[in-house]
Amino acid sequence: MRHDEGMSALTACAVLLLAADGGTPAPLRVLVLSTEDGVLPSGVDPVSHELAVLEDFAASQRRALALVPVDHVSELEQALLTRRGDVIAAGLAVTRSRRATLAFTRDTAAVDEVVVGRKGSAGLPRRPEELSGKTVTVPRGSSYVEALEELGKRVRGVSIEAVDDVHSADQLAWEVARGQRALTVVDSTRLSAMARYLPELEPLFVLTHARPTAFALRPDDATLRAQLDAFLVTRAFTAEQPLHTDDLDAIKKRGTLRVLTRNNSVSFFLYRGNRYGFDYELARAFAKSQGLHLEVVVAPSWDALIPMLEEGKGDVIAASFTRTSARETRVAFSQPYLTVSEVLVQRKGGPVKRWEDLAGRKVTAPPSSSWAEHLAPFARQYGFTVVDAPEDAEAEDLLADVADGAIDFTVTDSHFLAAERLVRDELEVAVPLTAEEQPIAFAVRPGNVKLLGALDTFVKRTVRSAEYNLLKKRSFESQRAATVARTQDSGVTGRICPYDAVIKKYSLRYGFDWRLMAAQAWRESNFDPKARSFAGALGLFQVMPATGQELGFTRLTEVDQGTHAGIKYMAKLVARLEPTLPLEERVRFALAAYNAGFGRLEDARRLARDLKLNPDVWAGNVEKAMALLARPAYARRSRGGYCRCQEPVDYVGIIENKYRSYAQLVPP
Repeated sequence: MRHDEGMSALTACAVLLLAADGGTPAPLRVLVLSTEDGVLPSGVDPVSHELAVLEDFAASQRRALALVPVDHVSELEQALLTRRGDVIAAGLAVTRSRRATLAFTRDTAAVDEVVVGRKGSAGLPRRPEELSGKTVTVPRGSSYVEALEELGKRVRGVSIEAVDDVHSADQLAWEVARGQRALTVVDSTRLSAMARYLPELEPLFVLTHARPTAFALRPDDATLRAQLDAFLVTRAFTAEQPLHTDDLDAIKKRGTLRVLTRNNSVSFFLYRGNRYGFDYELARAFAKSQGLHLEVVVAPSWDALIPMLEEGKGDVIAASFTRTSARETRVAFSQPYLTVSEVLVQRKGGPVKRWEDLAGRKVTAPPSSSWAEHLAPFARQYGFTVVDAPEDAEAEDLLADVADGAIDFTVTDSHFLAAERLVRDELEVAVPLTAEEQPIAFAVRPGNVKLLGALDTFVKRTVRSAEYNLLKKRSFESQRAATVARTQDSGVTGRICPYDAVIKKYSLRYGFDWRLMAAQAWRESNFDPKARSFAGALGLFQVMPATGQELGFTRLTEVDQGTHAGIKYMAKLVARLEPTLPLEERVRFALAAYNAGFGRLEDARRLARDLKLNPDVWAGNVEKAMALLARPAYARRSRGGYCRCQEPVDYVGIIENKYRSYAQLVPP
C-alpha cells in the first residue's frame, strides 16, 4: 500500500491480503482517521509510518490487514473499546488520561507539541504564561486538549477551542497561516514538513516536550500487545543495514567483516545456538586474523549472492563458491581454499554409466550455479534437458530428492556429495562433469584489492595447516557432524536451544523477540541453567542473587525462574531509558547496562557528551566512550570509577551479531 496516495480512500474499509497460505486467521483491524489525506511526506507522517509497521506485522502473523475509518480523533478510543478495531494507527500520543483506559505498545516515536501562530501577528505569545487571554484551537479528543488543560492549571485565562470538523492533519495550521484562527498546536514532525509549504506559520514555544506516540490497544488484548512489542524490537534490529562497498581499511575502521553465505550443511548452519559450517569457520578464522568481528548475512538464493555483494550488503562471499569465467566478469576471486570435482549424481545402481546414457533424460540444477553453466554444453552434445531447480534449493535438498526418487539426476560438487553420503548411502556418482578439479574461493568486489590481498595471504598460510585439515575432516568425513548438520540445524528445526519454550513464554510476556533473548542467554551461560559466574551470577541469564530477590526470584538456577528473572530485568532496563531514544538504541543500552550496570551506562553517556560524541547512539559513540572508562584518565572523571568496560562493548556486539544469525534462520 502506498501511504502517500492519501487516506481519503479510507472512507470505506480497505482490506489488504498479505498472506493466504494455510488457514484464514482473523484480519488485523486497524482504526485510522478518515481525515488523513496523505499530504505530508511519508518520512514524517506518523500514520504512514505506523501503517507500514502494521503491514509488516500482519504479514509476519499471516493475517490480512483491514483498515477501519473513523471520522474524528475523539471517536478513536470508543471505536477500539467497542471492538470495531484491534489497534489504533493515528500517531496517537500517549497521555495520562488515555493510559487510564487504553493499553499502549512500546513507543513508536516521540514528538514535541508546539504552539504556532501567523508570522507578523500582533501579540504572539512566546512562552506559556503569555497564553493568558488567548484562544488556542485544537482538534477535540487530541492530546493537545489535555496539554492545554494542564497548562490552564498554572496559567489563568487560557481558552481552549476544541473542534470536530477537522478534515486533514494540517487544516488548522492552514487556517492559522491564513489568519482565520489565532493559534493552534502542531507536533514537531508535522511542523517540520509544513514549513516547506506554510512559510507564514511561526513556531512560538514548546507546549509539551518529547510526547511519546504508540499503538493503542484494548487493555484485555495482552497477547496482541506483546506480539507487537516483540515485532517492534525485531523490526528495529533487522531493518536494512547501511550499504558499504569500501576496502579493508574502512572495514577495519568499522570493526566488522560481513560474510555472504548460504544456510546449508557445508557453508553455514546453527546448532544449539552456535554457528558452524566449513565456509563459515574459514571466514571466521580470516576475520579473527584481521582483528574483526564476523557478521553473517544469509543470502535468500544462490543467484542473490553476487548482486548482494555488488550492492554492498556484504564484503566477501564464502559459500563454497566455484570460480567460473562467467562469475569472474563480476567478482574477484581469492586463491582457492578447496578444489572439488563436479559430478552427476544418481541413485545407486542407476542407468547412467556414460554421458550417452543421458539422451532424452532430465538433469536438475539451480540455473545460476556453476553446475548449470558447465552442464549446458553436455546437454547440447548428448541430447538431455537441464531442468531449473529453484534458486533457493541447496545441494543437499537436490541430493535428497535424488535419494528419495523425486528427481532422477542432479549435479553437485564432490564435497557436498561426500558430506551427504555420510547420512545417505543411496547416492552414487554417475559420471564426472569436468576433467579438472574446480577451485572454490572467497569472492570480493573487484575494487577491493586490499581485502583480496589479505584473503590470498590467509589462504596460503591456512590451507596446509593442521587446523584446516581438522576442519575439513570434521566437515566431510565425520558422520556425527553430518548428522547434526542435517537433523539439528536451527534453520531446519526452528529450534535454538532446549529452553526455547520458556524463553518464548517470557519474551512474549515482556514484549521481546525471543531470538534476541536466546542470543543473550547463549552469551550469558551458553544455555547452561546451572551456570555460576565467579561473581556469583546464576542461571541461564546469569542474574545476580540480589537482583533476582529484588525482582521476586530466589531459585535462579531453575530454568523457569532464571529465565523469567533475566527477561524481566531486561524489560526494566529498557523502561528506564528515555522514550525519545530509538527502540534499537534503548535495547543496546539496556544490554550494556545488563552487563555493566545502569550507572556505568550513564557514565559512558555523560563521557560521550563531553567528548562531543552522540550520547543517544551506541555504535561508534557511547560504545567508544564506555571502552575509555578502562583508562585511568577517564575513569577518574566518572561516578563509578574504573571499569573493565571493553567487556560490555563486546557483549552488545556479540549478542547483536548472534541475534542477526538467529533472525535470519529461525522463524519468529
